[in-house]
Amino acid sequence: MSLARSNETETRTSPLAQVVHFAFANRQPQLSATVVIADAFRSAVLSALHNKVRANDSLLLSGHNADGTPDQENRHAYYLPMPAGDGSQRLTGILVVCPVAQFSAQEMAALRAVTTLRWNGPSTKLALELVETDDRAVATIAFRWASTTPYVPIRRFWGTHGKHHLVPEKQLEEELRRTGVAELTAIEIQPWCKVRIRRKSSHSAGTASHPAIRLGYRAVFSTAKPILGPVALGHSCHFGLGQFIPVPNI
Repeated sequence: MSLARSNETETRTSPLAQVVHFAFANRQPQLSATVVIADAFRSAVLSALHNKVRANDSLLLSGHNADGTPDQENRHAYYLPMPAGDGSQRLTGILVVCPVAQFSAQEMAALRAVTTLRWNGPSTKLALELVETDDRAVATIAFRWASTTPYVPIRRFWGTHGKHHLVPEKQLEEELRRTGVAELTAIEIQPWCKVRIRRKSSHSAGTASHPAIRLGYRAVFSTAKPILGPVALGHSCHFGLGQFIPVPNI
């Protein structure tokens, strides 16, 4: 699933339905905590929805339909911890990005209820400050984009002979093509670091869950026509991996 949109089909003034912006008030966690923080925040919001707001399940917040099946139409929220942008490898806050619909009053109440967060015990307590309930400043239009959190291809690539269609460059290109964005004119990609991904639980006996650690890449791509951001691509992009920011054309 991808958060990237062609500028041919969206308006310049309203590329997204809603973006809720939280700042981390007391500390700036390491970039390596991106996925676990996003996952913990989602869990806290869903707990608040059920226990404080006393509301039923939310497709937008949970990513699951009323019958428990995963949303396959990419309508649900992205939880995107925000890198500082100064090379410090720190996270400054989190965006909750809903691509297709405004959050309901109950969903907003659940989001507002999350004021602290722990993702690995008391020593990792985060204080959250609601900065903006609909932050349009994050909507950007650009031809050239660079990853600011590691991009992890959806399918694993082992360098196996004959599997050239699975190289990270091809996977990134195919993912963008499926979103309807313009043709790629350039792409650069190189290994960055090992990164934690969101582990998918297995519901079938005898079936192993996906590995928790994968190789992440630095990636830069350019398109023939501008696309709308925010942009999040690849594995665990609903939880902060594969975020891209505009960069000047060289």
